[in-house]
Amino acid sequence: MEIGAPTQAILFVTNESDKSTDFAMRLHDQKANEIIRQVPYSTTKLLVSKTDAQKITFVVNKHKWTVDVPTLKQRNAMILFDGQSRPKVIYDSQSYLQAAKPILTNNRQTNTPQKMHKYDGKLFFDSIAAIPFKPSRQYAAAIISRSNLPIYSTQKKGKYNGTYISQTFTGENLKKPSGIITTVYQQGKELSANNLSNGINFYTKYFYNKWGLIDSIQQLQNSKWSSSTIYQYLPHAILITDPERRSVSIHHINDQYQVVREESIHFVYQRMHWVDHRYNENGQLIEEVSGLNDVIENRRLYHYDDPKANNFSSWQVFDAMGKLSAESKIAVLGNETTYLFYRDGTLETKIVSKDLGDDQYESTVFDKQNKITSKTIQTKKSSSTSQ
Repeated sequence: MEIGAPTQAILFVTNESDKSTDFAMRLHDQKANEIIRQVPYSTTKLLVSKTDAQKITFVVNKHKWTVDVPTLKQRNAMILFDGQSRPKVIYDSQSYLQAAKPILTNNRQTNTPQKMHKYDGKLFFDSIAAIPFKPSRQYAAAIISRSNLPIYSTQKKGKYNGTYISQTFTGENLKKPSGIITTVYQQGKELSANNLSNGINFYTKYFYNKWGLIDSIQQLQNSKWSSSTIYQYLPHAILITDPERRSVSIHHINDQYQVVREESIHFVYQRMHWVDHRYNENGQLIEEVSGLNDVIENRRLYHYDDPKANNFSSWQVFDAMGKLSAESKIAVLGNETTYLFYRDGTLETKIVSKDLGDDQYESTVFDKQNKITSKTIQTKKSSSTSQ
């Protein structure tokens, strides 16, 4: 593992050849987690991580220093690298936080709003590549079941299985579908989606690793390759990039594997869209604050009728000045769910969705005059007719 300046690092390592007491090991983990919680995700400026790397090289200009973990004199240690001089090895876990404060403080200062932005794609991906991490079965299970990543929502429910056909009808007669989506699932995992709309065929194929985490998603248009997205997993983040790496989406996760921040960085246009997520003590999403670069654009609040509910019953959006600009209310009655969408206090759209059983549904969209504008029907192919 090699880390080069200007990136700074706070690394927690374990020398397995030294058999210290369990108490010392637990204390090391406790103090390490205190620091990791302060910096829940790594950046191109600061790498904070537990690592099983056995040899770590630090580079400043033409100077190199190597730390050989198996030769450390104690089982657990923290390695500090300020990007300017020789790395320091700290053995006393009780002093971890105090020793790391200069680096933590420096990065808090550099994270204050700046008028000019510089997102360096090469530096970013080189820093990410230096993190030695392979997802485990336990990590994958936590991501799939605990995080609120939209891409894993069906796996989280674990119920979709087979081929589903979704037809959308628009216009005056609502008789001829304007779009047909055929989606294939296997035990909750989406394998492919074929979207036929306006004579154009969009085909999406999903690829997974052995633990059920998405490796990549490939898109084709009229049977020709169109684009792809690559997934990379880190201890506290999930990265989604395109092959040319002109942009990246980063989902930062906390110790409970909840997404706490989303960042979408475009290196060509030098801009970053971001969303911060906040949860209550029951693990329910209660707030999202979003913006562009250093400017806050809006704030969304989620409300629940039941402290144990998985789904919210309403949400409100406030603009940068704190004015309520949009809201939605959700009502469930039997197998029917009604969604009401308001803009500046006026009802804009109503959606009525009927659960038809076996993951089938019918969804009807009404405009502000209560006129039907579209209808979507999802049905499941029977096993005898599915391919």
